[in-house]
Amino acid sequence: MEIQTPLDALGGWLVQTDIGLGLLLLVGLSMSLSHVFTLLANRLNRRQIIVHLILDGLMLSVAFLLSSTIDMVLLATSASVTIHPSDFINGVAVCLLPAVFYLLVAAPYVGETIGLGIWVLMHLNVITLLHARFALPYGEALLLATPGYVVAVLLVWLLFRQGWQAGYSTLASQLSDAHGS
Repeated sequence: MEIQTPLDALGGWLVQTDIGLGLLLLVGLSMSLSHVFTLLANRLNRRQIIVHLILDGLMLSVAFLLSSTIDMVLLATSASVTIHPSDFINGVAVCLLPAVFYLLVAAPYVGETIGLGIWVLMHLNVITLLHARFALPYGEALLLATPGYVVAVLLVWLLFRQGWQAGYSTLASQLSDAHGS
């Protein structure tokens, strides 16, 4: 019976954050899809590509959930604002919606510019959310939103770096095997 109460609370929280968690998953999957061309170039089969995209999407979603949690904790401690976690996650997830278009980063020549624009827009959206919903001055909102943003950027960079290195090593080994034969 002791464990039933926390599980009921967790279940209620998950139901309340269904929109936010769903949007975080959508953002993660969209960012994962930006690497589909690399996976195809590495001659992975359909099943391997799907598994890779799903796992990357889940990892990216967790990275954004972690960064949102950091923002929420900083907001609660620094600004002395009480907020229900589901309300905050739902609000921040909407701020991350520009990342749904992260697939466009795979576009040749302009992909990096599009990616940079999406990251800046997401950060500005979170700052605006903190200003509009919690009446924080923009400077304080910037200070509260930046640590979570930096964590998200670092986690996504590490995940993408690992994926690119694995992809390039696979392609290099396939090319060396093809030239060696």
